[in-house]
Amino acid sequence: MVQSYDVAVVGAGPAGSTVAKVVAGEGYRTIVFDRRSTVGIPVQCGELIPSPSEAHSLFPRSKRMPRAVHVPSKFVTNRTQTIRLISPNGSAYEFPFEANIVDRGKYDQYLAHLAEDAGAEFHLSSTVKKSSVRNELNVKTSHTEITTRAKLVVGADGANSVVAQSLGNHFIHNEEDLSPSLQYVMSGADLDESVVDMYFGGKIAPGGYAWVIPKGDGLVNVGFGMRRSIAHDDTPLRKYLKRFAFKTLASSLKDAKILRRVGAIIPVGGPLKKSWSENVLLVGDAAGHVMASNGGGIPTALCGGEIAGDVITDHLNTGVALSEYEVLWKREFGKELDTALSVLRVADTVMPSDEITDICMRLAGVRFLEPLIRCRLPLPVDVASKTMVKILNQFI
Repeated sequence: MVQSYDVAVVGAGPAGSTVAKVVAGEGYRTIVFDRRSTVGIPVQCGELIPSPSEAHSLFPRSKRMPRAVHVPSKFVTNRTQTIRLISPNGSAYEFPFEANIVDRGKYDQYLAHLAEDAGAEFHLSSTVKKSSVRNELNVKTSHTEITTRAKLVVGADGANSVVAQSLGNHFIHNEEDLSPSLQYVMSGADLDESVVDMYFGGKIAPGGYAWVIPKGDGLVNVGFGMRRSIAHDDTPLRKYLKRFAFKTLASSLKDAKILRRVGAIIPVGGPLKKSWSENVLLVGDAAGHVMASNGGGIPTALCGGEIAGDVITDHLNTGVALSEYEVLWKREFGKELDTALSVLRVADTVMPSDEITDICMRLAGVRFLEPLIRCRLPLPVDVASKTMVKILNQFI
C-alpha cells in the first residue's frame, strides 16, 4: 500500500524540522524521514550559532533571522565573545563576535519535538533511496521498504541530497565545491573559552580553515574543512586533523582526550541557481544555503525552513506559486550568500600559498578581515581581485 501525505520532508535537521513544524501546524498531513536512528546524532557541526544581534548584523535585510536563531538557554553550553583569525605564520587578528555554542544533538531533537507536537509524523532509521517526478519516495527502513506519495516534497537531506538528484544535474552541487570536514570533540582542553579561533594555511587546511570552538567546561570542537580542488593532494583528512590538534594546538590540548570524531560534507559553492520545481523545494545544505566564506549554515537553514513552510502552506491553501520561496529567501539572505561566495573566490587566489596568505592578511588587518568573515566585501569584487593579482604577480 502506498501511503499519501500532503508534504514529505526528507531530513530532520534544523531546516527539515522547521518546515515540518510550520506545515503540520496548519493542519496538513506531514511526514519526515531521516536516515539516523536518533535525530541530531551524530552531530556533524561546529555547533556555533550567531547570537540574535550578530545575526541581525550578518543579515541586516532579514526580519526573520534574529528570531529564527534564538536558542533556548538550556541548549547553550557556552557563549563566546570574540573571533580570532590565525595566519599561517601565527599572526593573530581578533574582533568582537557574539555566538552561542549549542548542544546540537539536543537542539535538533527539540526542533523535531516542536514539529511532532504540531502534528508531523517522524520516521527514523529511514533512508530515502529514490524520489520520482510523481513525488513517490522509495524508503528503506530498518525492517522493510515502503513507498510514500506526497503532494509536495522538501529536500532537507544535505549536500548530496537524493531529492535534489531526482530533479536533474542542474540541481546538484559541483564536486569541487564540496568541502569535506572532520572534527574531534575533546575534553580537558586548556584555552580561553570566550574566543573562537580560525586557523588558515595550506599545511593546516588547504582551501578552507581549521577551527577551535570552546563548548564550555573544558570541552572543545577541534576541526577543519578543506577542498581537494585547492589542496591538490590525497592526504587523508584524519592526518590533517591529527597534526592540527596535537602539533599546532599541542600546548592547549596536551591533557585533552578525544571523545568522538565526526565528519560532514559542506557545500561552499553558493546557492543553487534554482531551489524549487513544480512540486519540490530544497532547503538548507541541499539548496546551498551556506555562507561559503565561513561554512556556517544553521541560521539560513532555520530561516529558509520557515520561509519554505510558509510558502508551502500558502500554496496548499490558496495556490501561491512555489517560486515565491526563492523570491523570499533571496530577499532575506540571498545577497549575503552571494557576497560570501565572492569572498571565497577572492580568497582562492591567495590560499594556495601560505606566504601570500600571510601577506594579504597582514595588509588587510582587522579592518578588512572582519567584514569578510561577516559576509561583507570591504572593496568591490573586481577591485579586490585586481589587488590579489598585483600581490600574486610580485611572487611569480
